[in-house]
Amino acid sequence: MDTLAHTATGSPAAMPAMAPPQLDLELRGIRKRYGDFTAVDGVSLKIRKGQFVCLLGPSGCGKTTTLRCVAGLEEPDDGGILIGGREVTKDPPWERDIAMMFQDFALFPHMSVAKNVGFGLEMLKKPKAQIAERVQQVLKSFEIASLADRKPGSLSGGQRQRVALARAMITEPRILLLDEPIGALDYSLRETVMLELKLLQQRTGISFIWVTHDQNEAFSLGDLVVVMNHARIEQQGAPEDILQRPATAFVASFVQGNNVFRGRVVQAADGLLRVETAAGSFLVPGSAQAIGSEVSFSVRAENITDLTGEHHLNQLTARCTTVEYFGSVRRHIFERPDGELLKYDQFGAYAARIAAGQVAVLGWRPQDTVLHTGAAG
Repeated sequence: MDTLAHTATGSPAAMPAMAPPQLDLELRGIRKRYGDFTAVDGVSLKIRKGQFVCLLGPSGCGKTTTLRCVAGLEEPDDGGILIGGREVTKDPPWERDIAMMFQDFALFPHMSVAKNVGFGLEMLKKPKAQIAERVQQVLKSFEIASLADRKPGSLSGGQRQRVALARAMITEPRILLLDEPIGALDYSLRETVMLELKLLQQRTGISFIWVTHDQNEAFSLGDLVVVMNHARIEQQGAPEDILQRPATAFVASFVQGNNVFRGRVVQAADGLLRVETAAGSFLVPGSAQAIGSEVSFSVRAENITDLTGEHHLNQLTARCTTVEYFGSVRRHIFERPDGELLKYDQFGAYAARIAAGQVAVLGWRPQDTVLHTGAAG
C-alpha cells in the first residue's frame, strides 16, 4: 500500500483534482427588459444537481420572469443560461430537459384527466403499459384517481391545478419549474401535495425551481431560498440563514418575525456597536462600521422577552396593541417609542402574561441582534 501511495522519490502521489459539483442550472447575469421597464436585472444563480430552490419575493420582483427565461418562454436581453453545463439561452423549451407547471394550467380541454397527465410520456414514446401504470401512480398521489375519465372543463380550479402539477411531474425531467403551483389548494391538501413533492424530489434527484410569495412554502420546501426584490437577488442561502441572518433591511422586513431598526453608529468597542435609533440606543455585534455611519439591524420576535435580566442589555418600553394566538405561538404587537410596530413571540404553551393595552419593558441580548451588511434602506 505504501508503494502505491508514493512516487519513486518517496513523495506523495499526485491525487486527481476534485471535480467541481455538477450544476443543473447556471444563470449568468440575466437581464430582461420590456421597453423602459427592467423585469430582471443581472441575476446570477447556480443550482446544484438535485436542489430544491425557491424563488421568494413580493409581486413584481422578477421571480416569474426569471423562471420564464429558464423555461425558454422569454429570451433574456443579456446574459446566459446553462442547463446541465450546456448553453441553452437560444434553445426552445422542448430542447431544455425541463418540465413546467404555471398558473394558467394549460390543460388540453378535449383530453381526459388521465390523458392530460400521461401526455408527456406519450411524447417521449414510452410503452403504453408503462404510461398507464405511471399515470395511475401519479393520479393516486394527487388524490385525483376518481377524476381520471373527466375532462378539465368539469373540474374545479383546485382540481385542474392538481392535474397540471401531476402532468408536469410525470416525466421526471432534469429540472421541474413551478410557478405558485399549489396556491388554489385548501390547507390540508396543500400539506399533502407539498410532502409528496418533497419526497418525489428527494427520490428522483430532480432539481425543483419553485416560485412563490408564500414564506412558509419557501422555508418548508427549499434547500436554497433566493429572495428577490426590484428585479435583483437580495440574498440567497439555506432557509435558516435567511430567517436568522437577513443580509439587508429589505430581507429582514420581508421575512416574517423580524423587527427592523435603523440608526447611526455612535460608539464601537469590544466587537459591539452602539447604535442610536429613534426608538432608543442599542448594542449590535460588529466592528467594521465607522462612527456616524447609518446602519440597520434586526432582532427576531422569538428572541425578545418581557422577563428581562442582566443579559438583556437592549431594552425598550412599549405598549401592547394586539395579542394574536396561533397555538404554538402567542404573538404580541407593540407600538415602539418611534411609532413603528414591534413583534414579540411567546411560546403558546405558556400562560399569557401581557394583555392588549399593557405597557411592558422588553429586552434582548446583543448577540441576538443581526447587523445588516446591505444599505440601511
